[in-house]
Amino acid sequence: MTDSASGLICPKCEQPLIANGKQWQCPNRHSYDTAKQGYINLLLVNQKKSKNPGDDADMVRARTDFLDTGIYAPISDALNAMVAADGVILDIGCGEGYYTERLQTHVPQASVIGLDISREAIKGACRRSKDITWLVASGARPPVSAGTVDTIISLFTPLMPPGLNHALSDKGEIITVNTGPRHLMQLRELIYDDVRNEGFVPTAKMVDAGFECIEERVVTYTATVAGGEPLLALFNMTPHRWKVKPERVEKLLSVDSLTLEIDVVLHRFRRQTDTQ
Repeated sequence: MTDSASGLICPKCEQPLIANGKQWQCPNRHSYDTAKQGYINLLLVNQKKSKNPGDDADMVRARTDFLDTGIYAPISDALNAMVAADGVILDIGCGEGYYTERLQTHVPQASVIGLDISREAIKGACRRSKDITWLVASGARPPVSAGTVDTIISLFTPLMPPGLNHALSDKGEIITVNTGPRHLMQLRELIYDDVRNEGFVPTAKMVDAGFECIEERVVTYTATVAGGEPLLALFNMTPHRWKVKPERVEKLLSVDSLTLEIDVVLHRFRRQTDTQ
């Protein structure tokens, strides 16, 4: 467990958590255990929308298999290049830790925290690195002391600015990574009849929450994915997995290979400055 864990707070009462062996306890005697894999489970029952929220084991396995091919490494590299400081870095919705582990390697002097609501994802993340503090917790209100995080990463994850604002230091930054309009267009053309350009731009939502965009970076390139298990792994790590009819999945399995457009947009935000 890294030193950054000293900044953790109890998700029930928001008092500091103190380590005692493998147990973490706040002054109000709320206790949390370190799992054998190395993560701390700080997700409360009332923060769950299902018995096992987030990615299941199959999706985690698919993400790991695909990301380990390195096809998305340019996205990771662009993210790493946008991190302007070390200090404490919090990756919200870190999944199985691919991007988090590569970021920690890029800035080894930083204290990195990876947080996800999925226990299966965090179990996978623990296998990637023992130098990162891994948490099963809610990203709506990260269980970290107020104002202690220097950089927050939100990668392909729904934005929850109020909770991020609570955690962020005065001069801290939030970096978001979202899909652009042409992302995986060729895959979508295979599995849907009606395909539209679609993407998410977080700027308006962040401005409403009191942040200004100070940098935007677009990452576009093409990559060829082999048919069979590699292409199926990519499909299974996307939200399309839950929307597509079985016969369309069979169509995917019949493809020898597929050349895809990768289209991703990164934004860097800081709190708006008062110009009056």
